[in-house]
Amino acid sequence: MKRLRKIGILAACGLVFLTGCGKEQKEQPGTARQEEQESTEIRKEEPENNPESEEQKQETINRELTNKELQAFTAWINEGSNYGNYGFLLSEYTRPQDVDLDQAFYTGAGVETTQLTGEEEKAYLEITGEEEIYTDCTRLTTGQLNEVLEKKLGLTLEDMTHKLTWVYLPDTDAWVWQHGDTNYMNFTCVSGRQISGDTYELECVPGDENYEPPIPSCRLTLQRHEDDYRFLSNIYTAGVKYSKEIWKIEDQSFNVDLGAPWGDVYFVSYAPDKSAYGNLDVTFSIIKPGDGAELFALPAVSEDNYLTNEVFSQIQAVSFKDYNGDGNTDIIIIVEYQLNIHSDEGDKRQEVRLYRSRPEEGDFVLDMDRMDYLNMNGYNDRIESVMEHIGDVEMTE
Repeated sequence: MKRLRKIGILAACGLVFLTGCGKEQKEQPGTARQEEQESTEIRKEEPENNPESEEQKQETINRELTNKELQAFTAWINEGSNYGNYGFLLSEYTRPQDVDLDQAFYTGAGVETTQLTGEEEKAYLEITGEEEIYTDCTRLTTGQLNEVLEKKLGLTLEDMTHKLTWVYLPDTDAWVWQHGDTNYMNFTCVSGRQISGDTYELECVPGDENYEPPIPSCRLTLQRHEDDYRFLSNIYTAGVKYSKEIWKIEDQSFNVDLGAPWGDVYFVSYAPDKSAYGNLDVTFSIIKPGDGAELFALPAVSEDNYLTNEVFSQIQAVSFKDYNGDGNTDIIIIVEYQLNIHSDEGDKRQEVRLYRSRPEEGDFVLDMDRMDYLNMNGYNDRIESVMEHIGDVEMTE
């Protein structure tokens, strides 16, 4: 669980204007393309003063959620309510009153807890028979517990079938749970649908592509309540697998002929999955169009694809060209990053990536020497600049 303490590393970068090459003009230099900034907020019902017609309401039933909506639900589960939502996915229940409260409130369910007073600590030790408190404690009053349960379930402690196993201190009406570390687990909503005007069903996978925890995937049902959501049920579904699909950057993903040995493929750009870590970098894959199988994942620039002093901002351009004249189609990508520290040179930087095709080996490799030259000399702002100066470097292939 220590690897999950990085929940504090969060990204604040927004969606900004993007540029890139077109699908039908992959041999042309990348040109700037701009589009309206898409909202990452979860779609809400229409206001009461603009009600939907009955026909419109019917059309929302069983509507598949967009990637933007799935990203928003993923953020809500992992980070919403001051990290108070994820615990409701750590138990299985078909009714909200059957939620495992020990899991949901393990670290306080987003409520800012206070330290035990001297009298409370003395009472706690007398009840438990322990000599001292060795680890962290979560302390919540009955009122605080009920406030969370009312908001998240529409219930109170008295309604729940699984009672808290915490130590109760009657003099201060406080519940105390001594525990080590955290039970935090990030989830990714890989698919979902709106099944009625205010109810959503989500398939959620714990962990990520590099970490598979010992808890199963789940099918979560939520109901909109005021400006938040209530948990209706959470059913384990082992058949649901992790997928990067919701992180796909649509306008920087292309159907393209990469030549031998690839042929016609789908090149996909993926935004970082920040549900577990805030410092992951963008990734790229070559996908088989027929069944969606990943044929090749382009290598990362940084070790384990982690960033240190910056966060991913946007992909400015993708171009497919034979930049070294060997008859093979290579890949040029220009990426923009938001720097964590502002300098005289600004708070953003650009980076060009060159992926050289090796048909005999059936892969693409980073062309680091050319990349270093172009990036150090500032020839990384446009595809035209890259192509104009890429020949400045003498290379032995």
